[in-house]
Amino acid sequence: MKKVLFTLCICLLSCGWVSAQYLPTFEFGVKAGGTLSAFPSTTDYKTTGDPGYLGGIYARFGGLGFNFQPEMYLEKTTVTINNRQEADGNINKSHFTTFNVPLLFGGKIGNENLGIRFYTGPSLIFRLQNDQEFGSGGRINYQDQNYAWQLGGGIDLHDVAIDVRYEAGINKLSYGPPTNEHTSMNMLSLTISYSLFSSYSFD
Repeated sequence: MKKVLFTLCICLLSCGWVSAQYLPTFEFGVKAGGTLSAFPSTTDYKTTGDPGYLGGIYARFGGLGFNFQPEMYLEKTTVTINNRQEADGNINKSHFTTFNVPLLFGGKIGNENLGIRFYTGPSLIFRLQNDQEFGSGGRINYQDQNYAWQLGGGIDLHDVAIDVRYEAGINKLSYGPPTNEHTSMNMLSLTISYSLFSSYSFD
């Protein structure tokens, strides 16, 4: 009898865990974290991505085990370009401030108290500011509007979530002279978010 009751309890908990993913949900919150940019080096230039940061808001609409998560955040990024052809190692340090709008689609395993999310989607990136400290390192020709694709996952712990995300640049940026190299800027980010409001049923 005890085994039957124990098995029944496990089944009920499992059903509740799974069915929670099929209820309509809405969530709104804030997020912030650190970033690390990746800008491939070339024969003429050695590039390094310095740590950056981001902060903004997000919304999440869910149902039937899937969710749509639009975000808006400001991001500060720094890239250092070192000219390999210069004996004194002249560099150009570029500081970018961008307004990013990711549109992510994904799913979640778990419930409102504990869950694992996975998602992917495009990101629109708008340049707000670009300050460059010129040397012989070459100038980065950063466009006013750029595009990227994001892929990541996260863990939800009630109102707090931790996410790891990789962003691959779609359009290519040029930098130089003398060769005017073309490459994409990629990004790795680690963020923490806090849910300010959530509704796990629209009834």
